[in-house]
This record gives sequence, C-alpha cells and structure tokens, in this order.
Amino acid sequence: MTSRFQDVLAGREDNYLFPFYWQHGNHTDRLPEQIERIFQSGCRGLCVESRTHEDFCREGWWRDMDIILAECEKRGMQVYILDDKHFPTGYANGAIRDKYPELRQWELIERHVDVIGPMAEASVLVRGGNADEILLSAYAYPRKKGEEELYGEPIELTSYIQEDTLTWDIPKGCYRIFFLYRSRRGGRAHYIDMLSKESVSVLIKEVYEPHYEHYARYFGNTLAGFFSDEPSLGNMIVDVQRVDRGMYERRVGSAGLALPYRDEVLSLMNEELGYDAACYLPELWYFGEHSPAVRLAYMNAVTKLYSECFCQALGDWCRARGVLYIGHIIEDMNAHARLHCSAGHYFRSLAGQDMSGIDVVLHQVMPGFADYIHTASCSGGVSDPGFYHYLLGQLASSMAHQYPLTKGRAMCEVFGAYGWGEGAPMMKWLLDFLLVRGINYFVPHAFSPNYPDPDCPPHFGAEGHDPQLEGFGALMRYTNRMAHLLSGGVHRAQAAILYHAEGEWMNEFGNAMLTEKPARALYDRQLSYDIVCADVLCDDAMTSVEGGSLVIGRERFGALIVPYAERLPQKILSRLSQLEEKGVYIVFADRSPKDSGFLALPCEVLADELISRGVYGIRLEKAHPHLRVYHVEHEGKATFFFFNESPDTPYEGGVTLPCEGSFVRMRLLEDLMYDDSAEKGKALLSLLPGQSEVWVFGEASGTLKAVSCNVKKTLSPMMTVSLADSDDLSSFKPYTVTDRLVSITSQEGMRRFAGKIRYAFTLRAEEGWMAPMLDLGAVGETARLFVNGKDLGIRVAAPYCFSLSEALRVGDNEIVVEVANTLAYRQRDHFSHYLTLRPSGLLGPITLSYYQK
Repeated sequence: MTSRFQDVLAGREDNYLFPFYWQHGNHTDRLPEQIERIFQSGCRGLCVESRTHEDFCREGWWRDMDIILAECEKRGMQVYILDDKHFPTGYANGAIRDKYPELRQWELIERHVDVIGPMAEASVLVRGGNADEILLSAYAYPRKKGEEELYGEPIELTSYIQEDTLTWDIPKGCYRIFFLYRSRRGGRAHYIDMLSKESVSVLIKEVYEPHYEHYARYFGNTLAGFFSDEPSLGNMIVDVQRVDRGMYERRVGSAGLALPYRDEVLSLMNEELGYDAACYLPELWYFGEHSPAVRLAYMNAVTKLYSECFCQALGDWCRARGVLYIGHIIEDMNAHARLHCSAGHYFRSLAGQDMSGIDVVLHQVMPGFADYIHTASCSGGVSDPGFYHYLLGQLASSMAHQYPLTKGRAMCEVFGAYGWGEGAPMMKWLLDFLLVRGINYFVPHAFSPNYPDPDCPPHFGAEGHDPQLEGFGALMRYTNRMAHLLSGGVHRAQAAILYHAEGEWMNEFGNAMLTEKPARALYDRQLSYDIVCADVLCDDAMTSVEGGSLVIGRERFGALIVPYAERLPQKILSRLSQLEEKGVYIVFADRSPKDSGFLALPCEVLADELISRGVYGIRLEKAHPHLRVYHVEHEGKATFFFFNESPDTPYEGGVTLPCEGSFVRMRLLEDLMYDDSAEKGKALLSLLPGQSEVWVFGEASGTLKAVSCNVKKTLSPMMTVSLADSDDLSSFKPYTVTDRLVSITSQEGMRRFAGKIRYAFTLRAEEGWMAPMLDLGAVGETARLFVNGKDLGIRVAAPYCFSLSEALRVGDNEIVVEVANTLAYRQRDHFSHYLTLRPSGLLGPITLSYYQK
C-alpha cells in the first residue's frame, strides 16, 4: 500500500487546514477555549487575522499572541500570521505614513492637450510641479482624423518649456502634446512601494522582525509562517476615463490610469528594447506603432521588480528563519495579469512563496453556474464562470506543479463573505470543486470571537450559536483526508496552455484571447491541463522535450495550446518554433499570429483533435461536460478523483482509464469504501449531482461491495418533532407530531428559525433484512442519525444515506434524525442575499432498502 493510503486508513494524515482566526483584542480570556474549538473542528492549524486587532505589534497583540502560540503548541497546531495591520498587505503597520513618507509609491502619470497648427510661437500652459509631482518630459505625437491612435515618431518638446509655459511653432495638422510626470498621486496612500527593496524592507522591519524578536523559539515549529493578503501594485485612476471597465480591467493601455514607476523601470525597459524608451512612454496609454514592444517592456520591468523586491524578498527572509511565506494576490476576472488591484503577472507575483495561492470568496464560484454569468458580491456585482471555473484553480495548481519552491502546495482561502446561508452542502461542493482542480491546502474563512460578527460571515461555531458546526467539522476531517490522498504525487495532464499575459499586454483590447477559452474547450471533455507561463516555457532549466512530449518538472504534456494573440513576443514565437521542431504538438486556439506559420484550430474542435491524436486521460461512455476528474500518481499507482459539478444531471455509465487492475472506491463523507477492479481499463461510475468519489489503484481495503438491495420502501412514519434554537442548541423543545415532511421555515411564525430540528419515530425491522439502508431524501442542511441511541454519523450533502447494519435490531427501533439549518434565517446578513436558501429540515422522501432472500 502507498503510505498516503495507509495514512488515511489509519487517521494519521497531515494537516492541510489553517482557518483564519479573527483577533479583536477584546477576548483574551476566551482565547484557550476558542483555539480548542478550532482544534475540535478538525483543523490542526490556524492563521491569525491581524487587521481586526487594534493593538497590532504592540503590547496587547503580544499578550494575545503569547497565549495563542502557547495553546497551539500544547495541541501540536501550526500558526500562520497575516502580515499587516490593514488590508491589503503593504501598509507596513502605518510606518510609511508615520516614519518613512519618502518611501511611498511613485507613479507615472500623463496630462495631454490636443493642438491644431500651423501656428507660430503657440504657447501651452504647463501644470506646475512640486516635490510630489515632478515633470519629466514633454512630447508631441501627430494624429489622424477621428482617431486617438498615435502616429509616427514623437517630437521632443521638453526643451521648449520655460517658466511653466511650452512655446512651440506648431506645424500644420493635429498634434497631441503629452506632459509626463513622476508623481505621488495615483498610488495607494501610506503604502510601501512594491518596486523598491528599501521600501519593502519597512514592512519587514515593522512587522516581520518584531515577531522574530518575540517568538524566535517558535519559528519553524509552532509558528509556521506569514501570510500576505492580496498585495498589489495599487495604482489608481487619476484622470477621467471615457470608459471605465471596472477595477479588474485596469491594465496598461487604460487612459487616465497612473502607472507604477521608478527610474529602474525605464532602465529595464531600455535594456530590453535596446533603445531609449523615454519618448515612447505616452504609448503606454494610447496605442501607437511602438506600443506593443513598449508595453511589453514596461510590464516585464514592473512585474519583475515586484517579484524581486517584494515577494522574493519576503520569502527569502522567512526561509532564512525556518518559516514559510504564503498568501495570494487578487486574481479575480483575470486581474492577475493586470495592474491596480493586482500585481501584473500571477506567476511572477508569487514566485517567492512556498505555496501558490488563490481565494474563492464573495460568491465568485456558485454551484451549478458553470454556464451562466451570475450575481455576486464581488466588485462589479457579477461573476464570470469562464474565469472562475476554468482558470482560477488551475493557476494555483499549475504553479504548484511547476515551481520547485512550492513543493506541490497549492492554497486557497475559501468560504469567506458568502454569508450565513453558506451551509455545509455548499461548502462541500466548493471543497470538491477546488480539490478536483489540484488545490490541496485550505484557509477556511473564518473563526471569530464575536457573534454576530458582520465582517464577512460565515464564522464557524459562532460562539456556540452555529447549527452548522458539526457539519463543518465533518467537512474539515474529509478535506484533510482527501488532500492527503491527492498530494505528494505526480499530476497527470494531457495539455499545457500558455498563460496569456504577454498577449494581453502587447495588444489592444479584444485582440488577445484569454487562457480560459481553450481551457474550457478541454475541461468540458475531461482533458486536464496546466497553465504554463512564458518564463517557464522559455527556460531550458525548467522545460525540455522527451519523445515529443513537453516536460516541465515531473509533468508531461502531449500538446501545447496557445491562445490567439495578434502579436506575441519574438522570444515566445522562437521558443514555440524550437519546441515544434523537437516534436511538441503546438496548436493556436482560433488563429495564429500573422505569418507565424503555426497550426491554428477553432476552440470548438481542440478536444476532438487532441483525442484523435491519442492525447487524452479518461474517456466517458456518455458525454457529460460537468464531470471533472483529477489524476495523480503515487509510486506509479494511479488515483482518480471524480466530481459531478452538474446541478441536475447524474452520471451513470462507463469510464475508460489509462490503467487497469484492482482499486478501492472511496466516498469518505458517506463512510463508503470497497474493493473493485477495472478490467481492460474499464469501470462503471455512478455519481449524483454534487457527488464525488475517489479511486485508488493498486490497493485493497479488504471490504467488498455491499449486497445490492432488492426491497425498497417509502416510509411515512408519525414523527415527534422538536426544535433547538440557535440561542441554545442543546435544548430541544416540543414543536409538533406529524407524518408530513415540510420545511420548518416555510411555516407560519417560523421564517426566522435557525437551529436544529429533531425527528423521532419508530421503525419496525423484520427478520432476514440484510444490508439495510436508510435514505432521508432531501435535507436542509445536514443530518445526523441515531438508531437505538447509537450515533451513526452525520451527512453534510446528498445522498443522505446511512447503513443501519450496526444498530438495527429485529422489532421496534428508535430512530432519531437531527437536522441543522443555517443562521441566515436568523441573521439575514447582506452576503446571504446573494444565495438561494435551502429549505429547513427533513423533506424526504424517506426510503428504506434492504436485501431479503
């Protein structure tokens, strides 16, 4: 048996969970009991949320951290610390504002005016500068009628400026005069400059070093590391935009956008271009003939400086002291390759981290919405599944597969700001959604000492008021086991897809395809992929070719898909030609760049083309676009994780696998595990909507599949119903006696009920019943079953089925079902308004099945 399978069977899997733990500085006496609650939930770690603690890095903070670290040390728990006082990371605990204002961000901004000639000795007023806004240069570009594109070569006008006035003999025609400034305007106030090592060192000095001074003895054991939360370049809009596409779309080429800038940026641009780019800087905002090269050079300079000065500097500091550096940027709606709220390049921005990272919060991913843009509480009010379902998870898992520093670790912050209506069934769906995309470390969001806490619920446990806590605990134990099974091996994918950053940077809006488009074409046909950035693809130390396969680390790909872009860097095109000459199958999605000579196919036929070439993993007997699979190998033995993401369509049919032999089927949340075999690589798969299953090859559990039932009965028992309100979940009070199954919160006077609903009834069993199973049908939201006083466990999602074999006896049996709904019915928080709340209670139909000779 593989060690990981043994670990899961023996219950000794590692910890893959470190939930956020809100700190307010007003609950010091309750810290031990709260950490015990986290521990009892199945989480063997936590991440201390600092922004809510008013005394961060002062006496009150050290007092509370002393207790937290000591309590976690007792329990063998690991602690991560969010690394700043305010969100996002980069505030440096106020030190830029209070001590080092000279180290705050610089931006490049432009002001322009259009002029008509001919006019001799024309004057244009120049905005006066000051210490925080320094005029760098002035240039004029010729214009054509009706367009804002820039044409020809710029005319240098800086030398024509005297006493805040530019005097120039305007030639015939229309010209746009640009004034370029290095400015403090347009940056995030009081934040470090991500492009400056000196500025970033303030964050280290003010946050990281004080923690090491206080807790060096914990570093590398109880204190596991630091977490950066959504650091960004932080450049803002400084002038009116004719079209504002929203915060996620603020990229190079956006009029009115300040651009991160230091003298080093221009130096790096000049080095890449081989000429002085200063006169072409206006083309960062308005498209001209030099824009593709200039914008590429600018974005390369900025993202590489960010990576070196910020992420790698923090990571190096942490690793030198035996701890990890983790976190994530804002990835939303492809912001990961843009400016403003993000960092310009997903892979470069995390290159110094010990885990890749993403988050799924604010209703960004909703069950069943893979084909629909839907409402969400994130910026802009909508979520596009093209990004969230087909790219986000794979960004993190791809980096974990390819970058040695991560050691295969891909982290996601999850659950936050979905609202109290996010019960265990939705959480289970989200966890499976992430696991099947290769995420294996999780930061559940969040535990809070306050109830009710309006700050981005749900908050697990809710200080004893959360009906979902038992279900959450079951999910955390499930997640640890699943993450352990799927980690540490070699991911098997069919294709690599090129990361679209350079294509988007170089081209005008709409002239470069997003990576998610070919990704969707593959994923809906069960073709797995990794996202590969040009840095990795063009690095001989990271990428090679073996037998026509593209090899990156331990990953092998049968094809390389390139999203269409009108222009791509020559370095990338040359690398693609080199790889193609060595036998790698390369195909552009939809179109290839003009005169490049590369094969291009419509996205709609990409999957068929790969399959026809023998590039596939599993094959389904019946088409099912929302059946997902993750394939990993440990010690040469395959493990497959299947998840049916469809909201309404089950899968019942054959699966053809790239391996054969015996395997163990496991549905860990259903307490189901038995031995099976795939003859000639074929096996049957049956999954309800939202159901998942893992197959571990080359193993044996010693358990055979239970005998199939041949008797099925629908039960309509008379039930005694009692309720425990969320104010006291241990105190059940009589409600009614009935044989009807209805939602409690649809009844008069009960629409604000949140808590537990207990159903008690009698079941008479006959002699000769074998393998009896009780199916509760529809449940809102979790169900725990007791038979004759014996606890048979909890179910957090459909199917709500229980084996009765261990507890059922001939004659009358006492059946008790405890159902828990969510606090959304009571709290009715803002975030829950984006959710469809499930009915509350036991909805049925209740069915009993068994085998009888």
